[in-house]
Amino acid sequence: MPEVTRPGAADRMSGDAVAVDGRAPVGGLLRTRNFALLWIGQSTSAVGSAITSVALPLVAISTLQAGPATVALLTAATWLPWLVIGLPVGVWVDRWPRRRTLLIADIVSAAVLVVIPIAAWTNVLTVAMLLVAALLAGTAGVFANVAFNAFLPHLVRADEMMEGNARLQTSASVALVVGPGLGGLLAQVAGAVSGVLIDAGTFLVSAACLLALRSAPEPRPAPGDRPGMLRQIADGIGFIMRGRLLQAMLVVAAVTNFAMLGITALRIVFLVRTEGAAPGTAGLVIGVGSLGAILGAALASLASRRFGSARTYLVANVAAAPFVLLLPLGGHGWRLALFAAGSFVALAGATMSNVMTMTYRGTFVPARLLGRVTAASRIFVFGSIPLGAATAGLLASALGIRSAMWALAVLYVIAPCPCSPPRPAHCATSRADHPLSLPTSREAPARRHVLARQTSTMLT
Repeated sequence: MPEVTRPGAADRMSGDAVAVDGRAPVGGLLRTRNFALLWIGQSTSAVGSAITSVALPLVAISTLQAGPATVALLTAATWLPWLVIGLPVGVWVDRWPRRRTLLIADIVSAAVLVVIPIAAWTNVLTVAMLLVAALLAGTAGVFANVAFNAFLPHLVRADEMMEGNARLQTSASVALVVGPGLGGLLAQVAGAVSGVLIDAGTFLVSAACLLALRSAPEPRPAPGDRPGMLRQIADGIGFIMRGRLLQAMLVVAAVTNFAMLGITALRIVFLVRTEGAAPGTAGLVIGVGSLGAILGAALASLASRRFGSARTYLVANVAAAPFVLLLPLGGHGWRLALFAAGSFVALAGATMSNVMTMTYRGTFVPARLLGRVTAASRIFVFGSIPLGAATAGLLASALGIRSAMWALAVLYVIAPCPCSPPRPAHCATSRADHPLSLPTSREAPARRHVLARQTSTMLT
């Protein structure tokens, strides 16, 4: 299968106009039509998904009187498809047009979610229906996530990846602030299912933005050049396994997701049922804590340029993790501020880490492998989420909600242990030589050839 090369400054595949010297227009990527449309669609959908992250558990709690184990199972069902179909989806995304895959995933998600309010209003909604809807929406999300990460480098140059990822992470972080508060407010005013209905509408907005893109056709490999699915899956996994840095990133991300999403699966039950907070108050607390994600996204590019991507990644993971211990310390009254503060710092660090990781992967992985490498990475990273949510439910049932959150918070704190500062003897002599420094579009192909040698000395 021939490798698909990324566009240079002069032959950008997105079709957007660029300056004569190859730089993006003044104002950055948001001044380019295709990225602006992609950003609007993804940002709108992110707000809807953040609303549902509060609304769906509230539907289970308020409408169906579900317990903590059932609420945690809802989170597990959303992420379970990563474990089941994550690897083959990576192969399919590398074979299929990625924009079309994104479009179909948006339409399927909208159709699945709109069933929930209709069923609730006709008094036929059951826990089983909620679980099936979460499973189907999660399946569509697997295709959307892998396709999006493989499609973004088609729209932006390699030296624009940091800006693109930072802007997308910023809007996703804003959604984490706005969405939970809206979800809680809607639940109090119009019922929890109204938030799910709004989420369905945001997927249609995302689909409309995808249809409006004017990108060049995506280069596809000739059918005769395709090896079997197992061989293609092995290619994606093999690329990851050739570098200790990529492996360490996977371990840290998988364990932190296991712990944090376990806490997330319990947070609504913890705040509303254990601490007696109103749904609107719970959404406000979660939203305030999510402001940290905006700060992390805003600082990611600046910190990377000032201190280097590797140091930023290490500090974001190691220094922010202990603040998660404030979450189980949260309680009634002023102690809700502890929950918000812990979430603020933890999400700031997690978002900075995400920007570094996504930019690193999007810059260095060859385009022909990007879907498979993304899927292979995400099956470990996201595949740990249903396990974490299910574990959270079991721990909450056996030990109580607060004790379960303590156990998961401690695990989150020790998760960055696979990462440690690089040995002085092996430190790069300049930022340009560092394996996590970000290249220009001309440097990216050459940098891939030395990636395996460099990453082996990055971590102890």
